[in-house]
Amino acid sequence: MTSRTLKAWVPAPAAEVITRLGDDRAFPSYAADLVSVSDAGDGLSRWVLAFRGGTATWTQRSRAAKPNRIEFVQVDGDFQGFGGAWTVTELDGGCEVAYEVGYRTSVPHLAGAIDSAVGRVLVRTAHQIISAVGGPARVTAGGHHLRDLPEGVPSAR
Repeated sequence: MTSRTLKAWVPAPAAEVITRLGDDRAFPSYAADLVSVSDAGDGLSRWVLAFRGGTATWTQRSRAAKPNRIEFVQVDGDFQGFGGAWTVTELDGGCEVAYEVGYRTSVPHLAGAIDSAVGRVLVRTAHQIISAVGGPARVTAGGHHLRDLPEGVPSAR
């Protein structure tokens, strides 16, 4: 399984950020590559992510695992395995948001190329979501996954 982690400091309180992260239906308005997130019933959401001229789709279950942590796991979709978490930690003047994701694509013999590309899109999407829910994000870990951003990687504080 391939994993990616992105951590960023934002100038918003942790309670506000975790509440906004709990509203994943709003995410497409924050992130260019996220085509849609819709209600799939029974506490599930259906995700469509633009990827290499097509889309990756999956249905996931999300749950609040702790007061400042939301865990998610694919229950159906294009990945052989997909899951992770958003974790928010209160800091002076704001909070740190950590996005952790693990995934396995369904094309094992192309995993080296596809996993890397999927990872860039997932992390770029997470960065845009973090900035939207918490204010300008300053990356503190995982910035090397964002090298393809046209504006560069916002530096750590």
